[in-house]
Amino acid sequence: MSSKSKSLYHKISAAAQIPKDLSDGAVLVTATGQEELCIENYRGIIEYTDSRLMLQTKNCRLEVLGKNLFISYYTGEEMKVTGHIEQINYL
Repeated sequence: MSSKSKSLYHKISAAAQIPKDLSDGAVLVTATGQEELCIENYRGIIEYTDSRLMLQTKNCRLEVLGKNLFISYYTGEEMKVTGHIEQINYL
């Protein structure tokens, strides 16, 4: 997509008030305290241990650091992570 096309696309999306997670495929992270994360719009799991989770998203990598991290469930677009979440980094 050319830069003019991208600019027009973003203007139309903004005017229509379409959320960025839908229009751009931006990662959506919802935290419930320090114990639970719901992550939407990720592309793949790069690394997964009980202290570190690294995901590839459309625009960046998402790193979750903590203790006793556990992927409760995941689908192609969404996952739920539980444990003691200490940091969320966008790389």
